[in-house]
Amino acid sequence: MDVPSPIMGLAKRLLTPQKSLRGYLTDYAREHTKLGTKITHMIGIPMIVASVPTVFVSPPAAGALFVGGWALQFIGHYVFEKNKPAFFYDPYYLLVGPVWVGLEFAQMVGATLPESLRPSPEGKTDGAPAVEASAAAPS
Repeated sequence: MDVPSPIMGLAKRLLTPQKSLRGYLTDYAREHTKLGTKITHMIGIPMIVASVPTVFVSPPAAGALFVGGWALQFIGHYVFEKNKPAFFYDPYYLLVGPVWVGLEFAQMVGATLPESLRPSPEGKTDGAPAVEASAAAPS
């Protein structure tokens, strides 16, 4: 049985990163400019990540962390940044968010980041199309 071409195209797009990690981080930084968004993400993303192992110890606590973390994500985007999370358009942003938080915390304590993990100073995304600010924002 042949799988229709549009379905294969969608599957390939979902399974293949559309840009480099630096490109994703550049777009992420560009789409998270408001202090309120940064704070909600710096708290909410670790809550979401912590909910995964917590589910094995306390499912109710894991649920609370997960729901609370996502609530903070959406507050950050819709209240402060006034845009939609980019994972609506590219699921790889679900992985970029925790990397961004880790890098932000590392910078807060004075760590020097390798060039490859710093957003591009010119805002270039390594040849890949940037996410439109009015259309989406990474979460």
